[in-house]
Amino acid sequence: MAKNKNLITQDNALINASYTLDLVEKRLILLAIAKGRLSGKGITAHNALEIHANDYAESFGVERQASYMALKSASESLFERYFTYESLSPKGNLEVHKSRWTADISYVQNESMVKIVFSPSVVPLITDLEKKFTSYFLDDISKLTSVYAVRLYELIIAWRSTHKTPIFKIEDIRMRLGV
Repeated sequence: MAKNKNLITQDNALINASYTLDLVEKRLILLAIAKGRLSGKGITAHNALEIHANDYAESFGVERQASYMALKSASESLFERYFTYESLSPKGNLEVHKSRWTADISYVQNESMVKIVFSPSVVPLITDLEKKFTSYFLDDISKLTSVYAVRLYELIIAWRSTHKTPIFKIEDIRMRLGV
């Protein structure tokens, strides 16, 4: 995928969410967001996005065989993962949500492909973005080798437009990184 086409855009509620993913799971989610934007079908809670081992290998500079194993492993664990995020209720009160990342995920044997359907809670956090969102290119994080590095990048880049990064409390960082 060309750099100008692999844009990742997420609501800041998702950037600031608390969750624990391993590096492959995080990469798979980001690759699915980028592929969904390119597919022309968009990202919905009904359409499966197909991620091939070649896509993963090319995007993250790993061997093709390693990408097969990575996709299969992630497809087995990602369905169980959830995240916690905050929003304001219509009355202006803090609302704490828990949601799964995927509604459905499968590994297709002999095709080296994962099919992923984002959960209904995730879809608006990666598609309906009019304000309070963060964008970056998949290439910006493709060489990072730790899920914590990816998460820190996201947390910092969310403040890019203000030209100022706030001082984070250590307990806030720990909560957002899931440690």
